[in-house]
Amino acid sequence: MINLNFAPNENFSDALTSFLLLFQPWRWKIGKEQDKIKKEILKKLLNVSRLTFNVSLFLSGRSALYHLLKSLNLKKGDEVLVQAFTCEAVVLPIVALNLKPVFFDIEKQSFSANPIDLEKKLSKKSKVVILQHTFGITPSQREKVLSIIKKHNLLLIEDIAHGINISKIKMQNAKLKNHFYLLSFGRSKSLSSVFGGAIVTNNKTIAKKLDSFNLPYLSYSLIFKLLLYKPIAFVIKLTYNVYLGKLIHSFTQKLNFLIPEITKKEKAGEYDHFFDKKYPNALAILLLNQLKRFKKIQNQRKKITNFYLKNFFPNNQSPITNNTLIRFPLLIENRDQIWEKLAKKGILLGRWYDSPVAPKGFPLEKVGYRWGSCPKAEEICQKIINLPTNNIKLNEAEKLIDTLNDVLKAQL
Repeated sequence: MINLNFAPNENFSDALTSFLLLFQPWRWKIGKEQDKIKKEILKKLLNVSRLTFNVSLFLSGRSALYHLLKSLNLKKGDEVLVQAFTCEAVVLPIVALNLKPVFFDIEKQSFSANPIDLEKKLSKKSKVVILQHTFGITPSQREKVLSIIKKHNLLLIEDIAHGINISKIKMQNAKLKNHFYLLSFGRSKSLSSVFGGAIVTNNKTIAKKLDSFNLPYLSYSLIFKLLLYKPIAFVIKLTYNVYLGKLIHSFTQKLNFLIPEITKKEKAGEYDHFFDKKYPNALAILLLNQLKRFKKIQNQRKKITNFYLKNFFPNNQSPITNNTLIRFPLLIENRDQIWEKLAKKGILLGRWYDSPVAPKGFPLEKVGYRWGSCPKAEEICQKIINLPTNNIKLNEAEKLIDTLNDVLKAQL
């Protein structure tokens, strides 16, 4: 069984660290790891100085974005420009603050901003642009987007929740006065502490505002549930092929042991203030454990990404310039039929994103999205499929490609 969607980052070390923490509740809410993780994010993840940049931590990426927007002194009805081909976690905080999301289209090369459509959709009320690094790919039109932002005196939030190619992003040389970076440490992201998010900025005034929010911690019972996730996920993945994993997964879901990544309220199109909490020390410990092997994780992603590139783009004509992707995107015809056939063969691939605002079935009207307004994003939503790049061995990736090619040939 190859399952991209379930706990892609977790291994034995993560499970053991989390399991041992279950018996150390005095470390769950407050501890030295909360400050240490900020230093490590800047040093290991972004390669910048703490003297210049500040990290503000939150329970989730959506909460981090919500509180950043709240700190920017925006007025009701001000516009935040965000690409189609994104998820509800990016859009719901905008709506919750009585701001207006304005959707711009993407270009196929990096699944990110089309600067022509972005500039076309600006108005006098436009205040913020969110630039998404989809799958960890650096937007191919990033420099053009930055020039538009400077020209119109806008604020920039770079959404690097999927990852960042730091060799292409010179954060130390950021010339924009109002430039912010959004990170996420959710269970499906490049580094996982089950939940978590952060804002990184060199704007000292906004950093102080972000750190001044008097948010509560999760209860001990909920932190306990979060700590159960990694051990349970590891056992499920280890025993899935012998059906025991399926039984454990079903059992733990029925008992509500696993807190869902997206709540029912969010799926219904409403921001959930449940996530407006402080980042607990227990999750910082989990994230530090993953950061210890960050280079190893990146090398694994690089190895598998390069393997896919050689198979699908043998003449080195791929538009993908970053080879440490969180997921490898492919566009195929009859995507849903292909997905179902692969699932029957024990391969469950991802479909980020199968709606202009994911997940599929999300009420787009609640966030003001109009069908036809972003045609390229809508087209890609019908064709996109994602291959795993982490926690998959090379022989498994080879098997995946062979099976995928067989299914594709059968469609012809």
